[in-house]
Amino acid sequence: MVMMNIKFSIKTKFFIIILVPALLLLFVIYLNTVHLGSLGRSAELILSKNYKSIQVAQQIRQLLEVNRNRILMTLFQDRATVPPDAPLNRDISALLKICKDNITEPGEKQIIDNLFEKYEKYAPLLTDLLKNHQGSIGYTPRHYEYLSSTASLITDLNHLVLINEKAMEAAEEQTRHIAKKGLRYSVGLLFAAILFSIIFSYILSSKVSRPLTNLARSLAEIKEGEGAYPQISVTSHDEIGFLISEFNRLFERLEIYDQLSADKLTAQKLKVRQAEEARALFVADLSHQLKTPMTSLSMSVGVLCEKANSLSKEKKQTLLKTAREDCFRLSALINELVDIAKLEGQLRPRRKEQLNMENVIHECLRPLTNQAEERKIHLKIDIEPELPPIAIDSLRFPWVITNLIGNAIRYTDPGGNVALKVDKHGRRFYFQCIDTGSGIEEKYLPKIFDRFTQFSEREKSGAIGLGLAIVKEIIEQHGGDITVESEMGKGTRFRFWIPLGGEDVG
Repeated sequence: MVMMNIKFSIKTKFFIIILVPALLLLFVIYLNTVHLGSLGRSAELILSKNYKSIQVAQQIRQLLEVNRNRILMTLFQDRATVPPDAPLNRDISALLKICKDNITEPGEKQIIDNLFEKYEKYAPLLTDLLKNHQGSIGYTPRHYEYLSSTASLITDLNHLVLINEKAMEAAEEQTRHIAKKGLRYSVGLLFAAILFSIIFSYILSSKVSRPLTNLARSLAEIKEGEGAYPQISVTSHDEIGFLISEFNRLFERLEIYDQLSADKLTAQKLKVRQAEEARALFVADLSHQLKTPMTSLSMSVGVLCEKANSLSKEKKQTLLKTAREDCFRLSALINELVDIAKLEGQLRPRRKEQLNMENVIHECLRPLTNQAEERKIHLKIDIEPELPPIAIDSLRFPWVITNLIGNAIRYTDPGGNVALKVDKHGRRFYFQCIDTGSGIEEKYLPKIFDRFTQFSEREKSGAIGLGLAIVKEIIEQHGGDITVESEMGKGTRFRFWIPLGGEDVG
């Protein structure tokens, strides 16, 4: 399984395309919120302090007016009619301290300092006038001083109120200006964020789509029969880069496949040419094998017919023996041709049957036993006892045994040995056909199972070069395999096996 080497997936890229503008917009909103909140708090703080100064100044002014009215009442009314709960000076003093602690505007400190200075003169006057007045009505210089001090305090307080009111108006105007400026700043920042988001999304989207476009263009340029496949450059480490890498690997495999196909086609052409050459040689060899015994037989029969009376008994016996050998060679050749024709005619393998291998071998070797006895060859059959039934083709498989043993007898000189061994190992039947014949040259062994291969003297044996090729085909149809070992002058050993169980069993 091929592992994907993806460092930056398309899903991640699209997520970033959405995430970055969203984060940028959230940042803009955050800046606006912080800016406007800070502006609001600053304006609120300024206004609250100014308003507090105005409120305290008005309270002080109200107390001063109340005290002034009480003093005026003492001048024109009896003391008994004056309200006893006169305002305390400490209230005014406490309010002045609040004003001092709440200085926010330029010039406000000087006014408050003047208020404290004037109040230090005002307080004793007020206390003295309220304490020493005997109820007689009369205007004294201390009353004038008191009223003048009160008017001066009220004037400073009005000045303090005016300063804070102007400061409030200025703060309000500045707040509106800053708010407009902040709005322009926010709108500009928002448009910048949107523009950046569009540019960023376009660049990243182009980066995502460009490899796909290049891949599609490269694939569109590929045409059948135009030579080598392209190698597309990998420019990204995402799914598209992985896809391009897989296409490159596919092109490499296609190039290898095309090369293998071309090599196979060349080999097949060579094989066909070799087969045609072998077939031509086979036809020539077969013609020669048929012509030689026929000529010899014709000459022997002709001599016997024309000069039978003049020939000696020994000469007649020689001619008859020659004719008999020629008939035997022709018969063997014709029988092999007939058997091969029958097997070749069965293009489709027959349905297999469960048969006893010992019975099959003894039945198909019965004719060869007599042939071995005539040639004075010792034929030994060694079959492992109690072998289980095996699924085989009842027509084609016995021909394998007949052909191998027949060839062994044919190539073994009188007095030699031919053996067939059969045993079972696991789920396989193993067969060995061993002879002490002339053997096969080493150069012929790699092609011994090819059709029309010549590896012996045909004129002597009567073989046509198709038997072993068909033997191999039948064994492979049974799911097995065959090998051969041979040494010149010492003999040949064929080994093959077939599986115990088989499909398509009848």
